[in-house]
Amino acid sequence: MIHRFAIAALFAVAASAAVAQTTPDAQEPRQTTPEKPKDTGGPVDRLRDDGISLRFVWANDWAGNVRGGERLGATNGGGAVGGADLDMGKLAGIDGGKMHITFARYYGHSVAADDIGVVQKVQGYWYPKRQWQLAQFSWEQQFSDSHINVLAGRLNATWQFARSTYGCRFVSAPDCPYQLTNTTGGFSGFPYVNWGARVKYQPDARYLSIGAFEINPERRNNNGLDLGINNATGVMIPVEAGYETSFANDPYPKHLKIGGWYNSADFTDPELNTKGLHRGLVGGTARNYDGGRYGVYVLADKVVWKPDPNSNTRNLAVFGSLTGPLDNAENYTLQSTFGLLWTGLSAARPNDSLGFQGTLFRFSRKAVGYEDDLIHKNSGTNDHFARNEWMTELNYSYKLFPVVSLVPNLQYIVSPDILGNTVGVKRVPANAIVIGLRVMVNMGGPGSQ
Repeated sequence: MIHRFAIAALFAVAASAAVAQTTPDAQEPRQTTPEKPKDTGGPVDRLRDDGISLRFVWANDWAGNVRGGERLGATNGGGAVGGADLDMGKLAGIDGGKMHITFARYYGHSVAADDIGVVQKVQGYWYPKRQWQLAQFSWEQQFSDSHINVLAGRLNATWQFARSTYGCRFVSAPDCPYQLTNTTGGFSGFPYVNWGARVKYQPDARYLSIGAFEINPERRNNNGLDLGINNATGVMIPVEAGYETSFANDPYPKHLKIGGWYNSADFTDPELNTKGLHRGLVGGTARNYDGGRYGVYVLADKVVWKPDPNSNTRNLAVFGSLTGPLDNAENYTLQSTFGLLWTGLSAARPNDSLGFQGTLFRFSRKAVGYEDDLIHKNSGTNDHFARNEWMTELNYSYKLFPVVSLVPNLQYIVSPDILGNTVGVKRVPANAIVIGLRVMVNMGGPGSQ
């Protein structure tokens, strides 16, 4: 029954894509450079003039846990993301049509899981599956007369809904693009893809979006190339209403996004096994529940100050968000992020930025109970985990060359969890201090906004 509902809902939205059109996929920031005459620039410019826009990002994140966590240590991890946006109007005469193709490859290890224990990502460009991954293969159609924008294909939901404007400017990833994967298991996050579609109606700064995305637990194991739906367990249906401006039409741009989701897939209990016993103490398979989960979110940001009202290069932006499920069988019951990004601290360094971000995760009582059980079983102590976990980051992005940045960063994690590494843990980790350095080459792509 769930499978039939999932497939019906998915293809209902996908069918609307055939009679509407989309804006560019959020993974690929819209090109704002005016068109140049053909054959006047380099080969990349000439390709763009012909309708082929290339993207490439490589980032390497070194991080060292110098205090707290499960143990001290340092690791290195990173990855490369590349692809192309094809203007099908120029290439095939299909006005308003675009194709988006993205591949990703990751390497290295995680200080978060290996040394601290947390499930959150301290190194944003590290992913546990060190393999080639199809990260997007989609068709986009823009119907200018009706203001309707449709995207369909192999997608991930978190780049289309509840996406943070500034979260990917930070090295850690509690807000990049937005960790709805923490509060509900149905949101597929980059670089993993499922079948999906999104329809967006935007007559002006206001917009309304609705989508449907296949829920498939095997998405992490198939390189994104398994096109079948045999392993689908349900459908994720997000809805979002918002208001957005840019420097093109607003001297102080702003975003407001309010949305929610329905998840039809079955889900498991964070604490109990199939016999109703505490899984952390006696083991066993997690208890399963029928699908039907809901949640809501709100995100907002705004440029609040510019040293020169007539220039947009240097500015100070503030941002915040709040999300949570409306059921009691998740690991998290709340996530809230706030921060600021100051671009161009001085006139001499207009492209550098200073950023601070803080994120509160509130665990469910079931998740805390499971962690407590593990500690009691492995150590015999009565230590307890806190329900509130804080992740904070302070970073400075130094533009070494136009496409190369160095990003030293300092992170402080209060009340770390152990959901990222539950094997053999014998104590509640102490607050962790992490120092890190990101080296990034960005030629247009995720994180370039």
